[in-house]
Amino acid sequence: MTRSTSSTLRRGSESQAAQSLRIAAIDIGSNSIHMIMTQVEPDGGLVVLARMKEMTGLAAAAFPKRLLPRDSIERAIAVLGRFKQAALGQRCEKIRCVATSAVRESTNGGDFLQRIKDELNLNAKIISGREEARLIYLGVRHSVQLTGHTLILDIGGGSAEFIVGDAHQASVLESRKLGASRMTTQFVKSDPISDEDVAAIRAHYERELSSVSEQILRHNPTRAIGTSGTLEAVALLTAAQANDGNSNGKDDAVIERGPFQQLLELLLKSSAEQREKMPELDPHRRKQIVAGALLVDELFRRLKLKKIEITKSALREGIVVDYLARNVPEMTIRHRIPEPRRRSIIGLARRCAWHKSHSEHVAKLCLNLFDQLRSLHGLDNKARELIEYGALLHDIGWHIAQSSHHKHSMYLILNGDLEGFTPEEIQIIANIARYHRKSAPKKKHAAFQKLPPEARRIVCVGAAILRLADGLDRSHASVVDSVRCRTTAGHVKCNIVTRLDAQLEIWGANRKREMFESVLQRPIQFELARS
Repeated sequence: MTRSTSSTLRRGSESQAAQSLRIAAIDIGSNSIHMIMTQVEPDGGLVVLARMKEMTGLAAAAFPKRLLPRDSIERAIAVLGRFKQAALGQRCEKIRCVATSAVRESTNGGDFLQRIKDELNLNAKIISGREEARLIYLGVRHSVQLTGHTLILDIGGGSAEFIVGDAHQASVLESRKLGASRMTTQFVKSDPISDEDVAAIRAHYERELSSVSEQILRHNPTRAIGTSGTLEAVALLTAAQANDGNSNGKDDAVIERGPFQQLLELLLKSSAEQREKMPELDPHRRKQIVAGALLVDELFRRLKLKKIEITKSALREGIVVDYLARNVPEMTIRHRIPEPRRRSIIGLARRCAWHKSHSEHVAKLCLNLFDQLRSLHGLDNKARELIEYGALLHDIGWHIAQSSHHKHSMYLILNGDLEGFTPEEIQIIANIARYHRKSAPKKKHAAFQKLPPEARRIVCVGAAILRLADGLDRSHASVVDSVRCRTTAGHVKCNIVTRLDAQLEIWGANRKREMFESVLQRPIQFELARS
């Protein structure tokens, strides 16, 4: 269940925050764009760090023209840019973004999503009405204890979602084109709304809700929960109406049928100018609140509801919960590997079906050699880290093909979306993996040559040591426990510590010593350590 931000952050330490995944979820809705920023704690708890919302009015022009206007698109792009910066400021590692009714029905919706990708590097995904209902269910279920069959309602700008579910599954997932903005554009032609317009919109609700009402009533839900800006606005107005124009902050979480009927009468008589004087009502909802309230009235009547409880958890929370459910292995890695850079490396290795035991053993031997040869190569711990990562990823090219797998490894590293690294660091790691076998760097190798001299030195030393470590695990059986190196002015003597027969490993290392001797300008000898 969602906990308060302040109390959780006071209890959590900085080290805990470093281990916890932070996810931002953005909902590009028909009326507004919402974002929630969350932190997933090691115990699986979901903490809401912040919420953001800005009205964009995409639906106002999208229905019925099915065309997103240029000014609305520009406004939405600007909002998404601000949201992205806020998410990065909160150290959110993942930003999930979905678009709903207005975008999915517009002829230029694809162009809008492409601009989001090109200008903001955000991958916004259009979801269907049924998928929207499913995600709303997940979001509500995460924050509200569902006992028995519960009706969940969401009235957006373009569509309305109807869900029946319990703590385990959803039995009804329906979406209808009954959003408040769409209905206002289609049916509300007068101000205040005329009896003829009311009759037309009620007749439309009658036609559209017949089948879905039957589905809902078959499950006999014992509770109704509402989520969305329209229902929140109705709850605020109902509370204010019941308390002589003052919302007390307590009754806003429920819409009682009796007080709502009084509000509906008021709204049906009100003009847009009069609704402008209602402080509880967002300016962007003043035109469409009447159509939304008429839908609420229809639902009260048809479904025999006494009240609708309001929750803030909705589509955004559902996006986060769904992501976590699909990425359980990543969460396991996150708890086991708190360092973000190492976690990113291991994540790429896993996606490429790496040979875990071999790669980890080679990396261990590589660091063993690096540490004992510091006086020879003179590199620092930053270089050590990059060399270790190159060793861990050196064989991921097998994922593509055995032939030239070192080149495939380089490609996968360069295009593996490694997080937490500079472009130059990724180039260094990729080049180290590239040169773990076959030819050493050459002048014609553009990717290597474009690196600055210090980076090229790390690549050469790292690849030279990696070749030896790879040779010392020739059998992929982790035969060599460790190495003991002694450096003199004339050579390097490397004693192999093992409890098993390591002749194949010594043979493998000897076959790969050429680059080491060229880069570090010392011949190297391998011998079994005396027991």
